[in-house]
Amino acid sequence: MNYIYDILLNFNRQLYDFFEWNMNDNIIHIRKMPLYRIDSKALLQIHDNKVKVSSEFLNRISHKTEVFSNKDVDTIEYATLLTDGSSVFAVKFNREGESIKKSMLLVDEEIDVLDISNRLKESSIGYEVVEHESSFSFKTRREQKMEKFVLDELYKSRKDQAYEKLQYLYFECFGKSEDSVDKILCQFKHQMQDGDYQMIHKLYDFFKLTFVQK
Repeated sequence: MNYIYDILLNFNRQLYDFFEWNMNDNIIHIRKMPLYRIDSKALLQIHDNKVKVSSEFLNRISHKTEVFSNKDVDTIEYATLLTDGSSVFAVKFNREGESIKKSMLLVDEEIDVLDISNRLKESSIGYEVVEHESSFSFKTRREQKMEKFVLDELYKSRKDQAYEKLQYLYFECFGKSEDSVDKILCQFKHQMQDGDYQMIHKLYDFFKLTFVQK
């Protein structure tokens, strides 16, 4: 079995590039972790979907990933690095063999792993696709959080019956009046889905300002 040593990982349900890692993320320091090279089709399917690997593969990686801790070295029950020689990411599995979390690598560490992976033979890990969960998006992690915050505040305003606030925001964003709160919310949501980041930023700044003023 081939191992990679001394890398940082940031396991999440969604794959984030290293430049989107946050200070409050649970970034872990890996002491060693198994590395498998698989074909590009399999890597893409595992990247874009929730998969279930074979019990045989699960046994191969059982407690093989070691993590530095404050007192000693802990292990992750089921985890591994997967690569096709061009890209690489880490996957964590549950006891049933289902992928539950994934992590990208830091750029310099990714380059080192890919250099090693090009000298490895391809392996077959045995898996099946359980559920499509492609998380590819042109939105950054910050933009996704901003959008969720804005949507939460818009619907909270309706719940609090702050209709004049919603009507004011609608006029500020679209330059026209609208009395129907449902139409206002529908239009805001539609514009967000279309990627109207200028509007999202305007609403975000407004709601953040109201928090400061409270």
